[in-house]
Amino acid sequence: MRSVVLSRSALAESLGSLLVASPNAALDLRSDARGLGLADVSAIAHDVGFRHALHSPEQIQHSALAPSTGGHEVVDNWWSGGAQPVVTFLAVVISVKRVAAGSAVSYGYHYRTRAETTLALVSAGFADGVPRSASGRAHVLLAGAISPIAGRIAMDQCVVDVGDVPVSVGDTAVIWGASPSLAQWSEWSRRSEGVLLSHRGDRVVTTWH
Repeated sequence: MRSVVLSRSALAESLGSLLVASPNAALDLRSDARGLGLADVSAIAHDVGFRHALHSPEQIQHSALAPSTGGHEVVDNWWSGGAQPVVTFLAVVISVKRVAAGSAVSYGYHYRTRAETTLALVSAGFADGVPRSASGRAHVLLAGAISPIAGRIAMDQCVVDVGDVPVSVGDTAVIWGASPSLAQWSEWSRRSEGVLLSHRGDRVVTTWH
């Protein structure tokens, strides 16, 4: 119900563009390559042409890249340099409800609907890595439309106000990916992109394609 899809081709594209700009650079792959998996990320980086990285001490043996000696420019934000998103965070709609204008939504009732609308309950919350600090600002892609998260982001889910967009149980919401982007979520949550990636919950299923 909660998943992250990682694109090998998009990562290779991003890393390739970085290598052209900084041929002797080292990648910052600490925190298990920002939670994306050190072995996979370092292998792709090695194939592209990178040879050095910053590692967490306990993870060096799992990397295809040698530890940086300190004489390299360190490259962060390596997951978002290409035209296509490296990371796409997905969740499933588990409930849909039509409500009247003035309906209060989520904890504290800080959000009230302005008109009759449809609310979709999405199966991802702050325990999964959807930052609670983005409440009141964040949007997701659902049924082809960008719609706001209504009210506070809860531990296990969030509510999306989709208006009159037709949404059904089982539909997939894009938390971040091509649009909205991880960079937008970074702005909404006031957290760095790297922190957002690293704080993904254990129950989020991660796959490469």
